[in-house]
Amino acid sequence: MHSSRYGRWFQFTALLTAVLCAVATYVLWRVFVATARGQRLEQIAFEGSTYGKNHLWGLGQPLLETVSTVYVAVSVVVIVVIALLRKRWGLALQVVVLIGGANVTTQILKKVVFERPDFGVPANYGNSLPSGHTTVAAAASMALLIAVPRRFRPVVAIAGAAYTAVMGVSTLVGNWHRASDVVAGILVAALWCALVTVFATRTARDPRDVHSAPWTIAALSMLMVVTLAFGVVAAWLYGGAALDAHAGAVVTDELERRAYVGSVAGVVAVSALVFAVLLGLRQATMRAISRSRDSVA
Repeated sequence: MHSSRYGRWFQFTALLTAVLCAVATYVLWRVFVATARGQRLEQIAFEGSTYGKNHLWGLGQPLLETVSTVYVAVSVVVIVVIALLRKRWGLALQVVVLIGGANVTTQILKKVVFERPDFGVPANYGNSLPSGHTTVAAAASMALLIAVPRRFRPVVAIAGAAYTAVMGVSTLVGNWHRASDVVAGILVAALWCALVTVFATRTARDPRDVHSAPWTIAALSMLMVVTLAFGVVAAWLYGGAALDAHAGAVVTDELERRAYVGSVAGVVAVSALVFAVLLGLRQATMRAISRSRDSVA
């Protein structure tokens, strides 16, 4: 009975995580896109991205150009094959639902649900939240996270957080997106990863692996350190720039650079936090389901 309650608790936590991701995505749009003040603040960071583009675009452009429909299809096939080779039919289905659901949701939100009001803020080319490129990178990384064996998930979580952050920052460097677009793309993918974790079937659960716990703890600790470090930088630079802008400070190159670097730090912090949550949730939920069903058997 205790194991059954344990399993249901973590499945409920996964559902709550999905709900929080959905709410956070709406809040991002409402604050940074649907208000004049939010648009102006992000425009300050957007202008500051010129600094990053001059120095980093040579690295970011090739990465962004790899993302395409073919990239998504290949990602699905490769990760599904990994799940099928492990004879985890439920995992294979989860991979398809996660990648497909995340990318379709992003396009619907961007083109149908969300709008970008015109407040006279420059560079208004219509709504761009969530970022499609970031969603693709995040969804593929999260799908790999759930498809690999339990012991490999800590490494995949760290690599996935790094890859997602680099992809997201590359869109900032190239003036393709604003920080809210990138964070929303990560959250949409996380929403679907959490959802498929709620509906875990027997063939999706993990076999027992006592050796994975220390590596999971180490990966979670590393991701949380990154979250805190970059979160402090984001709060200091981006938050400070927001206060200055709200107080009517003159928009200078220095203010734009602070806002831009702060937004980059924020993207890295969110990516690390999201993958930490999903790693812990996935490990706990799959272990919980295994315990529950083993106790019944």
